[in-house]
Amino acid sequence: MSVPRRAGGAALGILSLWLVLTLANWLTGRFWWWGGAVPLVLFFAAPLVVLGSVAMLLLARARLSLLERVLVGLAAAEVALVVLRRLFSGRSWVWVIPDLMVPPLLYALLPAALLAAVAVLALCRVQVARPARWWTVLLTSAALVLGLDQAGLREPWGGGADGPAPPGALRVVSWDTFCWDTTDDPVRFLRYLRKWRADVYLLQEHSGCGPGAPVTIDDGERLRREFPGRHFATADGLLTISRFPIVRETPLGTNPNPLARNWKRAALRTDLHVGEHILSVYNVHFYDMLYLSSSPLTRDFYRSIELLDSARATQLQELVTDVAGNANPVLASGNFNLLPGMGYTRRLGHLRDAARAGGPLYPATLTFSGLRLWRMDWTFTSRDVAVHRYALRSPEGLSSHHLQDLVVSPAANENAAPSTPPNADPKVR
Repeated sequence: MSVPRRAGGAALGILSLWLVLTLANWLTGRFWWWGGAVPLVLFFAAPLVVLGSVAMLLLARARLSLLERVLVGLAAAEVALVVLRRLFSGRSWVWVIPDLMVPPLLYALLPAALLAAVAVLALCRVQVARPARWWTVLLTSAALVLGLDQAGLREPWGGGADGPAPPGALRVVSWDTFCWDTTDDPVRFLRYLRKWRADVYLLQEHSGCGPGAPVTIDDGERLRREFPGRHFATADGLLTISRFPIVRETPLGTNPNPLARNWKRAALRTDLHVGEHILSVYNVHFYDMLYLSSSPLTRDFYRSIELLDSARATQLQELVTDVAGNANPVLASGNFNLLPGMGYTRRLGHLRDAARAGGPLYPATLTFSGLRLWRMDWTFTSRDVAVHRYALRSPEGLSSHHLQDLVVSPAANENAAPSTPPNADPKVR
């Protein structure tokens, strides 16, 4: 048997094995077999395998070897995947599952890997017909170009940090605590928080773990002891702790979580009196993209995704509307439950991503099944807020989310003033 036929047969065998394992996972509901990341890695391949299988079926009558059909089919699948994401992500709830199944980084890695594979085959003098080789290279290069801005890589040309921090700059930390300290040692948890010595803490999930809903925690006295002299604001599991006076606080969001009716706040806005400025800080936590509490073989599973997607779009629009009417310098940070390249992020185009100021090339913040591959947590600023440093810090086993650590300074804005957003019920501190 020729080398191309053996290589093509091996590739087809791997794809077939993957389909069997994935089908068994979905039918049994045991999503993460073996307690490790191997099943999850296989799970990532689903959209590419499906699209690649379709492409290979369409190429069945072409005068190509099995290896050549695999190469061209995978290249076509990569192009189709990135084009479909650009068309449907953030526009249709149907694309929520593919969005989660394909970590954004793969939109850059997969085309790069296929191009490398073609180069290795050429170096090893494996026979691949010239038309098949050039179609593979052409389609894969197109997938790479289209996928780079979907991959969530920090843009080296994005402007970088806004110079050294001036005197009076603020240190802000933002963190999804994942059920607060209810699953951790409370003493160790608070020690971890205090060690950052932040001027402003934006904390999500200041609540116990309920079935998709925040369970209220009443620990105000303990927090005042641990953070003496600080100012506090809370709403639906959102907790803001500030060294600066809170001149106004406004919870945003009126549409309840369709699967947890006691959770309805998208963000908590606090206007902070920072020196001569008023800085509007938004502590953000949007609804989850899906819940794994029901089987993917039931209608309820997909109906819940549709409802959550619609509710999350409403939350985002409420935040965008409030920010647009706010003349103060703005910082919005937290768990947006949005992935890089999703259509929803286009609505935030008038704000700047704080990750431009530093941190890893791929600023993933969420770890799942031992793999840190998704960015759900973001910080955005208006153009009159300088970001001097941005970094992601390990949660040290206390959460599945990395902590965002940044240093910022608001610029003067003579038009800014403490303001009451429309249709809000602010509390003045």
